[in-house]
Amino acid sequence: MGYGMGMTYDELLADTNDFNVANGFFCLIGNPRGGEFNASFYTPAERPIMLTWHANGIIGNGGFQYLFQAEWPGDLDYSRTVEAHRLLGCRDQVNAFELALKAVASAEPDDSEEKHRLFLALPDEEQRRIDRMYFGNHDDGVPERQIAAYIRANAKQLSHLRGRTS
Repeated sequence: MGYGMGMTYDELLADTNDFNVANGFFCLIGNPRGGEFNASFYTPAERPIMLTWHANGIIGNGGFQYLFQAEWPGDLDYSRTVEAHRLLGCRDQVNAFELALKAVASAEPDDSEEKHRLFLALPDEEQRRIDRMYFGNHDDGVPERQIAAYIRANAKQLSHLRGRTS
């Protein structure tokens, strides 16, 4: 299948492709819930994988404006998501989140429409600067490299995922 799909826990841990490991573990964790996302569903060991990879996918598809349009249950103020990035050592992403969240700080945590509106009120160049900051240098493999390293270093805490297929 590719991209870490259709693989077991042990196969993913043995894979040397960081993208496959990050994406595959995201699916191992999320598949039993039918893909439903809620930050409160995940164990402390799962949270850095799920919150960082999910944010990365959404921001990658349309920047922070897409993130602020999306539902983000279980972490309406994004504090768990920022902490997940921080735990993984994704400094540029944390800095981008902090700037983006500062721009939408006056919105109520559960008002994604207002967050989206406030972010879009920023000058276009500022929006692009924050989005670029999240992605940094594309050649450095952020955040999949950090997620994969975290998974490999925390394999024992994630062993409850054995028996699942991504």
